Amino acid sequence: MTLFKKVFSYDGKFMEFLRKTGELIILSVVFLVCCIPVITLSSSVASLYYSVIKSVRRNRGTALGEFFSSMKRTLPKGCLITFEMAVWFAALYFGRHILLALDTDMGKSMSVIYLILMTASLGVAAYIFPILSRFEMKVGRMWKLAFVMCIRFFPITVALVVGTVLLGWAQFYIFPMACILLLPGVWCFIITFMMERALLAYMPKPEEDDDSWYYEGIKTDKQNSGNRDDAEKR
Repeated sequence: MTLFKKVFSYDGKFMEFLRKTGELIILSVVFLVCCIPVITLSSSVASLYYSVIKSVRRNRGTALGEFFSSMKRTLPKGCLITFEMAVWFAALYFGRHILLALDTDMGKSMSVIYLILMTASLGVAAYIFPILSRFEMKVGRMWKLAFVMCIRFFPITVALVVGTVLLGWAQFYIFPMACILLLPGVWCFIITFMMERALLAYMPKPEEDDDSWYYEGIKTDKQNSGNRDDAEKR
């Protein structure tokens, strides 16, 4: 087989790259559309993560099929999570501005605490979406698990928060707006390499003949078995 045929063959690396890039673009567009109602934000993010890790990375199912399957499954709890996040961040935001409006030393000092709480909340929120996509448990337990993971995997938390904020800033001030059609999917793809390490620590230990997609390419002999009763294979 000539070099040209190897590069441009259907199963070649180049064609696989083009296919995955196309899937990430499609998922990014669908994700942005599904975020329009706002209340569906959590389910949209969870479904983007689920379809990227399962279909794009693990080659299981179709990108759109997995996305909408996850949307249907996670929508009720996702709407509740979105509502809770909106109320919490709104309370922190307006509380901080009220303190700053007092124009006192005490108010300025307290506003710093609100800013720290907002940053820490972003770290917890970074885990709630993958948890929603992977586990079947009550929303309250999801928040507790997200809080524990935020602390336990602190370096990952910092990378997720800083990376997301920087990319969001770059999208509005550096990148052309057309990049928004690719950026969500690409960033989610990158995140999966960090997030799967954290999620796997709370997945049930696989059986010897278990070929589930979320165990592919992962060493399982060092897994932590915490919260195994809450894990559901999807």
